[in-house]
Parts: sequence; structure tokens; C-alpha cells
Amino acid sequence: MTQSNRHVIVVGGGASGMMAALFALRAGASVTLFDHNEKLGRKLYITGKGRCNVTNASDRETFLRNVPRNPRFLHAALSCLSPDGLMALLAELGCPTIVERGRRVFPESQKASDVTRALSRAIAHAHVRLGTGVAAVNVEDGSVAGVTLADGSSVTADAVILAT
Repeated sequence: MTQSNRHVIVVGGGASGMMAALFALRAGASVTLFDHNEKLGRKLYITGKGRCNVTNASDRETFLRNVPRNPRFLHAALSCLSPDGLMALLAELGCPTIVERGRRVFPESQKASDVTRALSRAIAHAHVRLGTGVAAVNVEDGSVAGVTLADGSSVTADAVILAT
């Protein structure tokens, strides 16, 4: 099965879910994103007092040294997308960033909504189903087979990404 034939389900429409959907789309998969909320990126609106502190513009070692609990958890993520990489990606998506005191990174507009809009536009080719809860991940013969929705219906997939 080629990557372009794969169907990926993303559960969760926050920043992580939208990023997962974006990278799955870029890898050629068809994507369905489910979120029980009626709006994508809801929690982004409260980060950085509504300005969305997206990352910190420190080198990897400094970044990890300032993570209070279990910084090793972030090694793989930072290997895939560094703070500089995230800033470049947001700029590519039409949301340039600025670095403020403490190396904190915010959207240039100072609006969390611009980050959400940029990510939403980037996943426009995904099938987004808001207000739709996922009750279970379905497994058949030891492999992920899709999800069961809160209404009892099932959706099949080759992969499921949990971003909740």
C-alpha cells in the first residue's frame, strides 16, 4: 500500500492534532480529524494570555534544561521539529513569529487566533469532523483498524493518531 492510499484518523483538534494532520497530509495520506469540540485549537486561545506562546527560541540543550519534568519525553519531538523549524513552518503557513524577552516566541500579530487559522488553512484538505467524539480505537488481529465514534458508528483507517 503506498502512502497516498493510506487513510489516517487523527483524534483531537488541538495544536498537536492539527500538526499531526498536516504532516500526514504532506506524507500523502488522506486524513480525517475528529474533535468533540465545535472549534479547532480551542486551548491555543488561552496560551500566552491569548497571544499564544508557541515555543521558546533556545537551543535544544537549553530548551530541555528548562522543562521541569521528564525532558527526555521531548527528545524525539525536538528531533522531528525544532523550535526554529516550528517558527519556519508557521511563517510558511502565513503566520510569522517574533521572539520576545526570555526567548519566548509569539505570532507577530500577538493573536492566538492567527496560529489556529494558519493551521486550519494548512489542513484544509483533511476531512474535519467537529462536535464528534471518539469512544474507542478499534483493533483487529493486533493492528489498528479505525475508531468507534460516540454515536456507535465506526470509521476504518490504516492508522490512528491520538492527540488528546
